[in-house]
Amino acid sequence: MTSINLVLFDQAWARFESWLAAQSPADHAALRPPATAAEIAELEKQLGFALHPELRGLERRNGVIEPEPNRGPEPGVFPAGNILPLGHRLGSTAEMASMHKILVDVGEDNTEVELWDEEDLAGHLHLCVPFALPNDGGVAFVDHRPGPTYGHVYEMGIGSGDLEGTLWGSSLTEFVRAVTDALETGTPFKYYLRALFRQDLHRMGDPFVDHIAGAVLVVAEECGDAFGVAESVLDLRG
Repeated sequence: MTSINLVLFDQAWARFESWLAAQSPADHAALRPPATAAEIAELEKQLGFALHPELRGLERRNGVIEPEPNRGPEPGVFPAGNILPLGHRLGSTAEMASMHKILVDVGEDNTEVELWDEEDLAGHLHLCVPFALPNDGGVAFVDHRPGPTYGHVYEMGIGSGDLEGTLWGSSLTEFVRAVTDALETGTPFKYYLRALFRQDLHRMGDPFVDHIAGAVLVVAEECGDAFGVAESVLDLRG
């Protein structure tokens, strides 16, 4: 089990937020107010167990990112707020509870037909808590099973039938640090490289905004060594 140091987590998330504020202000602006103590308590009540301290810390810092309407999914257009790899955005406590119920159902279906046992990740999905969602049926979650994997961060492409999952970090602190490193330096995070994009955006009632730009973590094979210039609208997706 990875030791828990919430000061280090707060520092890692503050560094990530600082990068967003400086390099992708539209995404930074998409961060909504933190979850309230009552919302976190209700989530834990529905889960039936306490949140991992780092995940509770994340919810107390940023409760949800709301995608902006009419932004994407046109080619080359990415809605503000999809700030994590593969286009994941932070979910609300209500979304976390709802997605957890889906994980429970998926896990029960697989254990009933003896495809997995509890030692496998897919065998204890009832003890995994989603915190971020993309738009393709996947999910990023924190493992809450007591033992050496407690606090590990995984991504699982449930919509595509991937139930083995991919380890994104041994803790939320490690995961956030790694993503920020990739954004700051252009080095890979897992299979993804930072790619920057430009786009012209126009919203009803808003002045024309020219060359709003952002950064994306995409599959390395897709972006090669090509990078653009960024100013705003960050979206980390594959």
